[in-house]
Amino acid sequence: MPPVFTSQKRATLTNRALKEIRDAIRNGKLKPGERLVEMQLAEEMQISRFPIREALRYLEKEGLVETKPFKGTHVAQFTERDMEELYSLRSSLEELAVRILIENLDEKKIKMLEKIIQSMQKASQTGNIDQMISEDLRFHQTVCELSGHRKLLGVWQTLESQLQVFLNIEKDFFETAYQYVATHDPIMEAIKKRNVETAEKAIREHLGLAMRIIREGYWEKSS
Repeated sequence: MPPVFTSQKRATLTNRALKEIRDAIRNGKLKPGERLVEMQLAEEMQISRFPIREALRYLEKEGLVETKPFKGTHVAQFTERDMEELYSLRSSLEELAVRILIENLDEKKIKMLEKIIQSMQKASQTGNIDQMISEDLRFHQTVCELSGHRKLLGVWQTLESQLQVFLNIEKDFFETAYQYVATHDPIMEAIKKRNVETAEKAIREHLGLAMRIIREGYWEKSS
């Protein structure tokens, strides 16, 4: 059967623009509140304005940019309340995920999670902070994936871009990358021991610590 559909160059350019702008916001190269001008972005990427416009629409749905009448489009400025709502929702999702995971745990799943922890440790030792953060997110997403709860995973993935912004803030306030990675150890140990209550508590405390560090280092220090 001959192909029915053909690849679209425009869609490819939109995906490229989406990835580049998203990555720049996630890693802090584009700062909160910074204005995003379609023409300027198009010139820098050497593409037309249409893919830029489409990419910004996607990013607005992800919560990474904001568009206001007569003010244009800007990188989203997250508030302390935004963080609290994001992390409380994340905690509820991950506590449920780890509970279901442990109820259906096997050695293969344990090894998958341990491998991610090892990758995170290696990235911290080599000073690859971007990779360390990527492995951090992958660990938590994998907990959700291994639970087998598809709706839960889908909701968690909608939070991922905003979570990465906060992780980039959080990592700057640890004395060492090793300390950052070590906050995941209690979660992994509780999973290996198949202790549901301890695992739920470990996730709750892990995310509570993250919020406290971000609050004290970012909002309180800046004020």
